[in-house]
This record gives sequence, structure tokens and C-alpha cells, in this order.
Amino acid sequence: MAAAPGAANGRGAGEFLAPAGFDAARLSILGRWKGQLHQRGVKPFTVTATIRGFDALSRNTVHYTGIDCSGHWTYLTRSGRSYQFREVITSGRGGKCKGFGRVTLTQVDAKHAGYAFRGGGVISRGVLTRVNRRR
Repeated sequence: MAAAPGAANGRGAGEFLAPAGFDAARLSILGRWKGQLHQRGVKPFTVTATIRGFDALSRNTVHYTGIDCSGHWTYLTRSGRSYQFREVITSGRGGKCKGFGRVTLTQVDAKHAGYAFRGGGVISRGVLTRVNRRR
């Protein structure tokens, strides 16, 4: 495993873990992201996600305020500036929390990424902004 300095993954202070041989471009999506999402039939809501790594043990977490759902993302693949994750919701209330789906993040620049979710008949879209960690 290669370590990317500057963030925490819960396994060792100051590191994200990525498989050996990962190029630096892939590491650019790592970090904490936040943004407003839009979904038909639901008021706009906020997502906060922390992407800690690309291996199966990475604790990539996601929380949706407004619809009060939380879960995790598992890295699937990358094509150019787009990264795909499988989302599994593990807690939340009501029918607005879907069990699983696919999230695509498309990096616009170092601080912004387009967000798209598809799963369970639901489509959500928005733009995420990188959030600096408090020290």
C-alpha cells in the first residue's frame, strides 16, 4: 500500500491508503467533500462524504442531512476524471433512504466535483466542494 500524506484514514494519523502503483491523479479525489444535492420530489439536501482510500477496507463515509441517511462508499473504478463508488446506506429514516446505488464523482478542479447518484429508481445530482480539515 502507498500512503498519501495530509489526511487521516483512522488507521494511521496523517495518511490515506491506496494500492501500490496508484498514480497521483487518483489520489486527488481523496478527502472530505460537501455539497447541496437535488432530487425529484425532495427538497434540496446536503451531502458530506469522506473518501479515505480505494481498497476494500477504506472507511469512506457519507451522510445526507435533510433526509437523514448515512452509509459508506466502496470504490469501483475510475475513467479520466470520473470515479465510481457503490453506495450502501446503513442507517436512516423512511423511504427517502435507499439501500444501495452507484455514485459518480467527476472532478472539475482541485476543489470541486460533480456528483451523480443512481439507484433504487432515484437520481440525485449536485456539485461538491472540498472541505479543509480543521486542525
